[in-house]
Amino acid sequence: MFAKVLILGMLLSTKVFAISSLELAQNIIANPNLEAKLKLLFEGRDYTDENGYANLSEISRILKTNSLLSLTLASSQSLELSFKSKASNILFLKIVNDALNQAGFVYFTPIQLDLSTDISTYKLRVESRYILDPGSFYMILKQNFVFIENVRKTGAYSYEYSLDFSRAKLSTNTNVMLNQSTKLGRPLKDYIIDLKGANTISLKASPADTWFPKIIFVDKDLKLIENLESQEKNNNFSSSIPSNAVYAIVGDSYNLDNIRRGLEIYLSK
Repeated sequence: MFAKVLILGMLLSTKVFAISSLELAQNIIANPNLEAKLKLLFEGRDYTDENGYANLSEISRILKTNSLLSLTLASSQSLELSFKSKASNILFLKIVNDALNQAGFVYFTPIQLDLSTDISTYKLRVESRYILDPGSFYMILKQNFVFIENVRKTGAYSYEYSLDFSRAKLSTNTNVMLNQSTKLGRPLKDYIIDLKGANTISLKASPADTWFPKIIFVDKDLKLIENLESQEKNNNFSSSIPSNAVYAIVGDSYNLDNIRRGLEIYLSK
C-alpha cells in the first residue's frame, strides 16, 4: 500500500512540475501580444510524445503554420544558443555539437562553458540567417535519447535549451551484431561501434589499403578507458575489450583515406 501511495505521489509530483505545451509555446515566442492566439492554439491541449516529453516537432509545426514562429531572418545575425543539463561533460558536448552539425550549424564559436557544477552550461554564438528550429532539434536529439525539457527565448536572437540527459545513449554510425562478420563501408568519420558486451574485437582492412589502426575504448559517458594507436601498418587487428567499455571509436592514426575500402569487424562474446 505504501509503495502504491509513493508511486502515485511521484506521478503527481511529475505532473505538477512538467511544463505544459502552452507554457512551452509561450517561452519560445516570448511575446505578450500573442498570448491570446497561443492560448487558442494550445490551452487545454496535450502535445506529449511517447516518452512523456513535449512533442516539440508538433508544437513547432503549429507555431510555424500559424505564422507565430519564423526561422528565416532578413539578414545574417549573431545568434546565441545556450544549453543546460545535468549530464556527463564529454557526452553532453559530443551530443550537442553533433546535433547542431546535423541541424546545419557547422561553424559556431563557444562563448561560455561551465562544467564545474551539477548543471553543465554550454553557450555559443553563430552567425546565421536561420534560427535553430526547436522541432528539428528535438527530433535529432531523440536519436540519442536526449529530450528537451524547455526552450526559452531570452533575447531577440537568443535561446536557452534545458535538456534531459538521464537516458542519453550515443547514437552510433555502425550496425554491428555479435558473433558475425560485418562489413563497414568507407568512413567519412571515425566509426563509433556499440560493443554490446563483447569480449573481443577483430578488425581487418582490405589488402589494397594501408591501415594504421586507431582504436579508442570509452565507457557509457565517453570517458577514456584505453587508447590503442599504431604507427606501423597493420591490416589485421585483434584485442580483448576492457570490461567497462561500451563503445569503440575506430579510425586511422593518420588519415581515414588509408581505409577507403572500409573495414571488416567481428565482435565475439
